Formats: sequence, structure tokens, C-alpha cells
Amino acid sequence: MSPKVGMEPLRRQQIILAAKDCMLQYGFGHFSIKDVAESATLSTGVIYHYFKNKQDLLVQVLKESFSETEETVREAVEKHTAFEEKFKAYLEAVADVPKQNPDFYLILLNYIAQSPYNEEVQPLITKFFDHLRTFLEEILEEGVEQDILHPETKPVLSHLVMSQAMGLAFQEQLLPLDNVEYLREEFVRLFQKYIE
Repeated sequence: MSPKVGMEPLRRQQIILAAKDCMLQYGFGHFSIKDVAESATLSTGVIYHYFKNKQDLLVQVLKESFSETEETVREAVEKHTAFEEKFKAYLEAVADVPKQNPDFYLILLNYIAQSPYNEEVQPLITKFFDHLRTFLEEILEEGVEQDILHPETKPVLSHLVMSQAMGLAFQEQLLPLDNVEYLREEFVRLFQKYIE
């Protein structure tokens, strides 16, 4: 039996959200398609209608998590026109991801742990980081064009910003931090001072 017209995107989304919930509850390798089906209140056959296997489903969970986060950061930046405002908006948006989307970094940690062992996951992780770095470097290029930044600063600064943002986010997810808001503010201030 084929799905009703127009239901396919909704059903796929329902399954992806159920898989995401299972991953957050059980961890990357500790749930089955049956668990996803129960979470989505669907049969396993319906899930296999939309996804070839568990691996295919997990890749889609990762892609969706990445695109949500990337879209949030882009939207924050695109509201601004001046380099300094765009850079600050980028820093604030990246620093807020753990607060706005706390599940993202738990999902990311699950996938990063799997990437050395899973040839489908590694390219997705690399592509995500490349997208983030490329987007940040596009912002930084505006600073170079306006003689605010030296051209050699761009790749270094993009790597430093990303590594600090990830480190802060992972700490926030894994360690109890009483001063997390202050740390986020200092993250933004630190890199704003770098471009002054």
C-alpha cells in the first residue's frame, strides 16, 4: 500500500524525529528499528518503506540536525550588513546553539564517536565542519576586504573560533557549568577583541 499523497515528507519527518529521540535516550548503537517504530507509533514496515536500513535513517538524522543548526546560524548573521555585526552575530549564534538546541551536541557527540568506524558518517561530519568553516571564512573575508583583518588571519581565526565554540558546547553538555552564560559572553568578547 502506497502512502497517501502529501504524507511522505510528514512521515519521513516523524520517523527521523523518533530515531533522534531513540538516539538521545539509548545512544547511537543501542536502539533498533523496532524501537524507532514504537517511538513513532508505526510499524517497522513503514520505516523500511522510507529508509533502506538503520544506517540510512541515522544518516538522515545527522543531516537534519546539521541543517537545523546551520540554518539558525545563517539566519542570525544574514540580518546584518556590517562585518563587525555579522561576526558578532555569528559568535552569539554559535555560542547559543547548546542553549537553543541542546540535543544537537549530544547527537554530534554520538556521531563523532562513530565516525572512525563508519564510512558514511565521516564524510558527513567533515562536510558539516567544512560548511561551518566556509561560512565563517566568508564573513571574515569581508573583514579582509575592509582591511580590518590580515588575509593570513582568516583561516587561523576560523579554526580558533570553531574549536573554542565546540569545546565550550561539549563542556556545557558533559560538565555542570555554573557560569555558562558568562562563558558564552566571554567567548563572544574574546573573539570580538581579536578583530579590534
